Amino acid sequence: MSSSSPLSYTLQCKCGAFEATFNTPPRITFNCQCRSCVSIIQTIESRDNNFSGTSMKCDTDESGGVAVAVYKSNNTTVVKCDKGSIGCMKVGPEGKIARSYCNKCGTVLFNVYAPNWAAVNRNALVDKDGKAYVPEEGEVMNVNCKSAFDVSKVKGPKHNGVPFRMLLKFIPILAGFGVDGSNTEESLIPEDMSKVEVSPITWE
Repeated sequence: MSSSSPLSYTLQCKCGAFEATFNTPPRITFNCQCRSCVSIIQTIESRDNNFSGTSMKCDTDESGGVAVAVYKSNNTTVVKCDKGSIGCMKVGPEGKIARSYCNKCGTVLFNVYAPNWAAVNRNALVDKDGKAYVPEEGEVMNVNCKSAFDVSKVKGPKHNGVPFRMLLKFIPILAGFGVDGSNTEESLIPEDMSKVEVSPITWE
């Protein structure tokens, strides 16, 4: 990020039921092309044909990939959470990750919300003036392209998996270094994954 970029961002759904703030630019930004991420976003955003939220789909290509920004828990604060408006969905009956979304407007909030880190709907981030977050040119890569539904539609830069330089940023977070485990909003972390809505696996 350039020094002129705002230091704080807000994650908002369109209807105002949820809001979180981040006191720094994202640590990592990428477009995930894997079938799990793409299919679950499609399921959430197409249900009841009543979507009015901020889409998590990439706006840079026709691949169907999802736009992700990663934050450490230290930089994440949930400001408003209408628990009755939060839904969670997993991929397949045995899915281990719950994607949270607003069940009023349909905005996907987090692709991952874990105690130490969060993968945020990058398209729903705005700065203090209400302007959408825009990564710097060349900052965003398309990852997990080997698992894309149609890799020919994915534009570069693209990687079959997760590139090493991105892993170098991820590994310390996953190992618990420099994080405080403060992501504890209960409605975003289902207590019983067996009760979470299921997005079907259609590609096996």
